[in-house]
Amino acid sequence: MKTLVINGSPRGAAGNTEKLVQAFLEGVNESGGASEVVYLKDKNIKHCTGCFACWTKTPGVCIHKDDMPELLEKVKEAQLIVLATPLYIYTVSGMMKDFMDRLIPLVQPYIDVKNGLCSHPSRYTESGESAVVLISNSGFPEQDHFSGLKETVRRCYRGEDGRLAGMICCAGGVLLGVPELESGLTWYLDAVRLAGREVAANRKISPETASLLDRPLIEDQELFAQMANASWAGMGIERIGDPCVSAESSPVSQSTLIPPPTELSTVKDLVGGMAASFNSESAGDMKAVLQFIVTDEIPGRYYVEIGDGKCLAYEGEHPSPNITITTPSKVWMDISTGKLNGATAFLTGKYKVSGDIQILMKLNKLFSTR
Repeated sequence: MKTLVINGSPRGAAGNTEKLVQAFLEGVNESGGASEVVYLKDKNIKHCTGCFACWTKTPGVCIHKDDMPELLEKVKEAQLIVLATPLYIYTVSGMMKDFMDRLIPLVQPYIDVKNGLCSHPSRYTESGESAVVLISNSGFPEQDHFSGLKETVRRCYRGEDGRLAGMICCAGGVLLGVPELESGLTWYLDAVRLAGREVAANRKISPETASLLDRPLIEDQELFAQMANASWAGMGIERIGDPCVSAESSPVSQSTLIPPPTELSTVKDLVGGMAASFNSESAGDMKAVLQFIVTDEIPGRYYVEIGDGKCLAYEGEHPSPNITITTPSKVWMDISTGKLNGATAFLTGKYKVSGDIQILMKLNKLFSTR
């Protein structure tokens, strides 16, 4: 199968859209064939002026002298066309919209009525037979944000013509760019690869795979918002109207120091072990308090305080921690022993987090062996 990907992301190969594209192409290319990715950010494509010269004066040829004629030839030759774009204001990016507008030389000005809708017939038989797949990702975690984009693509490539092979719309796709969450998101990229294999074999994404691809990367909207807000706050961007909150931790309450553990059979042991495995080089001048609230089998409250290149572990509850992790004891024990993937457990809500999410993302570095 000869596949042409039109990537309309301003970030090109460095964007989250590209992560989806490459996973899809891995699936498509398993059965052989050639694929090409065109990055619109590297092309000179002018706006359509609506002059209709490509219909009247120079049929099939636009008045603009830019890179679009080359792309039209690629479109005509492709057996599978992938429109890849981040979601911008509930639709395609600006450069993708210019590309789509400039496809008008591929159709004739005449109007056909089919299944109650008017449309223009293709000028070239081959350009009207290729399968089409949409790939998109959004900075919001809900599928609802894609409704306008999906309807646009459905109208352009109607199901009755058999051209629309499927749509891969990744809700919360911004998470694909977070290295610490990578291991917890492999299920989605595996589903994208499966979609590629299905399109190569059947020119269609199966309903089962489509349903999987419609799942958000993270179910908890509040948690998603916390993560996003913590990221912006970490860049020093203040939210207008928010009270000024000091990044410094409050003085430590009078609590019981946890001694170095002799075994790791409880979360209390793990918290005590965190102090022993603290990596001061990774922490730098960081000052923070991490509170653990442990539920179910062996409940308890523990925290670690980081500051001045040191880390101490306490039994008790700190008056104002920077981050609070509320977890069943079994979940945190399974994460620590490798039975449960930490990123997956976080994304699926097996434990709850409030406060500075950025600290959670640094745990592996803060408490790793030097």
